[in-house]
Amino acid sequence: MQPKEATHQSLANQTLPMLLDFKDLTTTTNGTHSYQISPDGKKLAWLKDSFDNNGNPYTALHFKNLATVETGKFDGWISFFEWMPDSRNLIYVPNFDDMKSKIFFLDTEHPTRHIKPFYDGNNQVYVVDILKNDPDNIIVRHNGTDPKVFNLYRLNIKTKQETLLFEIDDKLAIDGFIINNSVKSGSVFAYIKNKKEIYQLSTGKLLFDAGENGKVSHAMLNHKKNTLSILANNETDKIQLLELDLTTNNITTLYANDRVDVDLYYSDNNLNPAIAFSYPDYQEAKAFHPAYQKLLDKFYSKGKNSVLIFSRDSNNEKFTLSQYNDHGFKIYRYDTVTDKKELLSQSKSHYYTQYLAHQKPIQFTSRDGLNINGYLTLPNSIKAKQLPTVLLVHGGPHARDYWGFNTEAQLLANRGYAVIQVNFRGSAGYGYDFISAGYGEFSKAMHNDLIDGIDWAVKQGISDPNNIAIMGASYGGYATLVGMTLTPDKFACGVDIFGMSDLELMINNFPEPWKRHEDIWQNYIGDFNDPKMKQQRSQQSPINFVNNMKAPLLVIQGEDDAVVIPEQSRRFVEAAKKAGKDVQYWEMNNTGHHYGTPTQTKKLARKVDNFLSQCIGGRSAE
Repeated sequence: MQPKEATHQSLANQTLPMLLDFKDLTTTTNGTHSYQISPDGKKLAWLKDSFDNNGNPYTALHFKNLATVETGKFDGWISFFEWMPDSRNLIYVPNFDDMKSKIFFLDTEHPTRHIKPFYDGNNQVYVVDILKNDPDNIIVRHNGTDPKVFNLYRLNIKTKQETLLFEIDDKLAIDGFIINNSVKSGSVFAYIKNKKEIYQLSTGKLLFDAGENGKVSHAMLNHKKNTLSILANNETDKIQLLELDLTTNNITTLYANDRVDVDLYYSDNNLNPAIAFSYPDYQEAKAFHPAYQKLLDKFYSKGKNSVLIFSRDSNNEKFTLSQYNDHGFKIYRYDTVTDKKELLSQSKSHYYTQYLAHQKPIQFTSRDGLNINGYLTLPNSIKAKQLPTVLLVHGGPHARDYWGFNTEAQLLANRGYAVIQVNFRGSAGYGYDFISAGYGEFSKAMHNDLIDGIDWAVKQGISDPNNIAIMGASYGGYATLVGMTLTPDKFACGVDIFGMSDLELMINNFPEPWKRHEDIWQNYIGDFNDPKMKQQRSQQSPINFVNNMKAPLLVIQGEDDAVVIPEQSRRFVEAAKKAGKDVQYWEMNNTGHHYGTPTQTKKLARKVDNFLSQCIGGRSAE
């Protein structure tokens, strides 16, 4: 197929920037990414896009001795990794589409040796702590004996023997553990209960309570200072970075943002908070350690360049990091002692910066007076007036959109579309009141926020009200189906990527490993066992309103999806076709709850490209 010119009246007489291909925005200039420095600072490891003998793409793990410049490579597909404390071995923990896990330990001194996995069975495994003082052991949680129960174990990586450290029972639901890794082989210092309370294991003493509606997102023990660093509410709406003095019980607020939650923080080698980040619109950062402040001074500028730290050595002197903005990213190795930086890789998008769009924070008031934030990406070099528009809805829903390099938004803007991303109520990151405002509001107030977002764009003169598409994956796919069936006059078409169509079907096929997170979903869609809630969920399930559809719909689904099972899409498509609706369906082979292999992702982008071009009149690459 040949590239197709835009047909929408707002684009037909304007000169759009150079037409970009999918690969122009989804690859790096040298095919490498995910760089990590070893704890001793002497080795570097990274992933490189490669091809097997049959031409199939995969990512391979490479490493280099920085002193001798000798390199090595592990065979096989490895998508992420982490250095072990000995700076010789690396750990790789893949989670498969069936929600099973394995653990691989990779030895840089024997990269060609056949590697046998740990937990080659029905487990779902989480690494809780890679013990910095013990290269022989790690702390893990897994559900080896009961799919619903995740006990805590110490795993010896040499003998493959594991020791039970904490057994979960029905009376004591544990949400997390705080490990004392100053003790060789690690010990449990405290546990998190009810997602908001921290109890000392040895005494049973309540150390911290985040409050009635509070939440402990993360906590870490500093053995030397006898303190806990905690990301949590402290009788406040927003999550803050706190320090609890275990001797005096005094709590100090290290960092807070009045507008949003503190999103994450990094610790130094002594487990002191070193740097923290929040995201009210652009990234905001606060450093507590001089090396991290030096890093910020070198790479960070609010609204212009953000930073993401990949790794550091054990002396907090050598780092790998990404410096990014809305046009792409650059990956550096940085030495704070010498103040030297080395460019390791960068997104291929840097070749096309002049053609890319800017992603701008937006804010509007919902119909019931709630302050809603989001982002707007407009096509480069043309008038933003009466444009065809894509409402791009994030997943979760307990997630959010951030400012930065968004390949979907850039590709859509390059085609001539205005792209609106709304952090609707129920999205994470804006405090308890905002996320809880979404509880029970599937297809109701949560959807109204999306509609209010496009109404705002229409009122601004940006969007053509007759040519608006809705698109998203997972919850974003559900929102798409809601939009197409509940508010069919608002949308000219929709793209649903593995979205739920039937909430009761989702409950009846809730993945076993997710059972310990049922309370999150019950907040949003009601008690699974309450008949009244079942009736409400029926009213919130798009499959029951297929007859309302008026516009074309593209549905994409992974055949191995264990989160949103294929029946969610198959049944909706069958019902829509039976009702005579215009619906296209593509089921991706050997794919779970994701966009599939690079080849499949590219095919997905092409399908969306062509579908939207036919529907709302932007151009397409082919």
